[in-house]
Amino acid sequence: MKTIFDCWFKKTKKKKKKKTILDLPEDLVEDEIISRLPISSLRSVRSTCKKWNTLCKNRILFGKAAKKQFLMMDSRRICLMNFDLSKDNGDPSIKQVSVLDQKFQIPMVFQSDGLLLCVLKDYSRLVVWNPYLGQMRWIEPRHSFHSSDRFALGHDSNFNYKILRISSEIHPVTERKVLGFELYDFTSSSWKVLDDVTPKRQIRSCQQCESLKGNAYFLTSVRGSFRCFDFTTERFGPPLPLPPFHSYDGFHCTSFSCVREEQQLAVLYQRWEWESSDTIEISVTDKIGPDDVSWTKFLKVNTGYWVYPTARSFLVDEEKKLAVVFVLDKLSSGCLYPTAHVFGQDGYFKYVRIGEAPYCNSTNQANGKIVVIFFRINR
Repeated sequence: MKTIFDCWFKKTKKKKKKKTILDLPEDLVEDEIISRLPISSLRSVRSTCKKWNTLCKNRILFGKAAKKQFLMMDSRRICLMNFDLSKDNGDPSIKQVSVLDQKFQIPMVFQSDGLLLCVLKDYSRLVVWNPYLGQMRWIEPRHSFHSSDRFALGHDSNFNYKILRISSEIHPVTERKVLGFELYDFTSSSWKVLDDVTPKRQIRSCQQCESLKGNAYFLTSVRGSFRCFDFTTERFGPPLPLPPFHSYDGFHCTSFSCVREEQQLAVLYQRWEWESSDTIEISVTDKIGPDDVSWTKFLKVNTGYWVYPTARSFLVDEEKKLAVVFVLDKLSSGCLYPTAHVFGQDGYFKYVRIGEAPYCNSTNQANGKIVVIFFRINR
């Protein structure tokens, strides 16, 4: 016989909710689902729900995957690479995860805070690309772009993004190279000419620049120094000293890279010693700003061979005391193969061949550009 309680319980009894994939524990979602996805596939995952969107952001910013992925230009494609530099568990490995669907060919790419500034193959336009959000913004020239142009992407103190364009031409009277400077403001969507920018002849426009904390750092023609372009003041700062390397005599090369999630700058220096082995030295900044810098020596190794001029990019693992120098190795066939040379203390050295396609045309050497990606949560 049913009681009043039985009737009440039957009416108030809730139906058991059917569980879906959205109800999975966060640890399971992050470790077994999101962690297995490349960054290029996260856009659709982020739109699933707010919880998964947050997990994706945390993984990009603070997870292990954020420290093991970088972008590499490969024959005018941008490839997402995964690397493991473990010295204890066998040889280091670098593998291609995916090729990003960029829908255009690019001979040059620059980066800042995870944003990629891409120059189109025909130099008709620029595109600022956020691989994480899958968003693009096309930039038209004030008049026209040229193959000799160099660019830098940065932002001011209010996080208003800007593009610095450095053009070069030969003066008809003096026959000396003259640099021109233009600035694109994302807020106004317009270019303007920077007239009183100094130093006009000291900036080595053909060399690599590095974006750090919203500013851009350039090597100069004055040996042993570099300069910062401040996107807030829209001016170059005073000359900043490079580390006191063993010697600046003879032929040498210098390259920049970002470390500590784009908070500090690293510099690689290599000089050619005609009567002995070649030496690579790497130093990392303790502090850096438009007007001040201090350095700490990180690593010095004798490579036994000459890496320049194809050593355009490098990475630093401060925890393992390793440096990864990306080069184009020339084999007996005469073709160039993208290779990662891993250097460490006590003579540690390994190399990893990246990809199979050789560069049999010397003009493709400029494509061996490595871009390390980091993302901010406000992206």
